[in-house]
Amino acid sequence: MSDSTLINVGVIGFGMSAQVFHAPLISSTKGLHLAAFVNRSGPNLKLSSKYPKAAVFQSHSDLLKIPLIDLVVITTPNTLHYDLAREALEAGKHVVVEKPFTVTFEQGIELAKLAKQKSLVLSVFHNRRWDADFLTVQKLVQTQKSTLGRIVSFESRFDRFRNFSKDGWRETGRVEEGSGVLYDLCSHLLDQALVLFGEPEFVTAHVSNQRQLESSTVDDQFLVHLDYKDGLRCTLGAGMLARIPTPRFRVTGMNGSYVKHGLDVQEGQLKDGLTPNDGAYGFENEHSWGDIDTLMDIEGVKLHVKGKVDSEQGAYGDYYANIHDAIRGTEPLAVTAEQAAWVIRGIQLAIKSSSIGQRVPWN
Repeated sequence: MSDSTLINVGVIGFGMSAQVFHAPLISSTKGLHLAAFVNRSGPNLKLSSKYPKAAVFQSHSDLLKIPLIDLVVITTPNTLHYDLAREALEAGKHVVVEKPFTVTFEQGIELAKLAKQKSLVLSVFHNRRWDADFLTVQKLVQTQKSTLGRIVSFESRFDRFRNFSKDGWRETGRVEEGSGVLYDLCSHLLDQALVLFGEPEFVTAHVSNQRQLESSTVDDQFLVHLDYKDGLRCTLGAGMLARIPTPRFRVTGMNGSYVKHGLDVQEGQLKDGLTPNDGAYGFENEHSWGDIDTLMDIEGVKLHVKGKVDSEQGAYGDYYANIHDAIRGTEPLAVTAEQAAWVIRGIQLAIKSSSIGQRVPWN
């Protein structure tokens, strides 16, 4: 690590995720300094105008040679994640990888072992753990005994309506390259489910290409069931043909239910120029709050509650604050490489289940 009091960060790639998420969040995190980018086409007007003091390299190899760089953030297409992360770790850099971590479970575990051997921080940008609605659901699950009762069903979806292809690599590549909606969106949903409930007993999935577009042959729809020993079923799904919005979350317990519509506001706020340092950041409007109808049990006192539940404040900034603290050794790492690798294991099991048409064991 450099002698500077700041942790110097180099970002590989300057696509959507770097521009909307990583660069603004890094720039607004105390103790992190956005020092450099790797952009294959070199400096451009957008990059130079927003980050005029950042160095720009056309090769990641040039970035990795700079002793000043402490942390490397990888925001490239999925097929490059493994090789770039391995090279960065071998160069002695801490690493953050955009989700999905890798294309295979084995690659993820290998990188996790390498980071441990070198005493380096390796994490994956599972920022959806800090969505306002997920933080709210997490509290309901943690307090289920007194709020919803024992959770029996958890549904989580990312649906949209787009009956055409954008022709990007996510929609035109191959599933074995990490393309398609399963790798893109199920990585978030699986990570959230594993955080809430741990590892399931079985996985049952249906993954398909519903739109049948000539320009996009990868999957654009999935439905994944995670079944647990206590009878809980988690249903994770996404599709491209939902013109009528579906619930983002539906949580059902023995005493009641919680339903939430709409997506987290933070992506839109970051696009509009807000950062976690702005007072309005991460707060949802009241009309976006979820609905609850339950018979609460507060130390034996029954109370019927029906209405809106204030959403927690979204907190994507907490991800990079934790990265800073983990590198400094003052806090444990929130999103570990091992956790992210098991998300990829879940995706691979979903592909297997869909291909053979039956459920498969998690372990």
